[in-house]
Amino acid sequence: TFSGVRPAEEATVKALIAAGGLNSDDLTVEKLRHFVVARKGDALVGVVGLELFPPHGLLRSLAVAEAHRGQGIAAQLVEAAERYARSAAVESLCLLTLTAEGLFRKCAYRKVKRASAPAPLQGTVEFKSLCPDAAICMQKQIA
Repeated sequence: TFSGVRPAEEATVKALIAAGGLNSDDLTVEKLRHFVVARKGDALVGVVGLELFPPHGLLRSLAVAEAHRGQGIAAQLVEAAERYARSAAVESLCLLTLTAEGLFRKCAYRKVKRASAPAPLQGTVEFKSLCPDAAICMQKQIA
């Protein structure tokens, strides 16, 4: 099942993101309001985040617990994030990735120049400092 981050789950979500080799230093309770988690029973098995700047959004922090990889959870999380983003008047999503270009390509994201990302996204911590210049920028129209 998919839902938002529940109160008192922030540390678990951050640990899941860190276990995926991603940075969670900038994640506040406010930012986590726009994250979607995947659950199996009571266990958190995956997470994806959004930063919303309608009509644009930044997809970030996609991570799946190691024991649950290879089951399609990452693609399902991307779909859930896209549904959430559309409900918040977002028409396009951008992301930066070092390791998941293939997954995002399967989810219909296309590679774009980092400099072509919308200005509000370029102002995020993710663009400015968390993701190195080597990260691939990808984009998808969702509405």
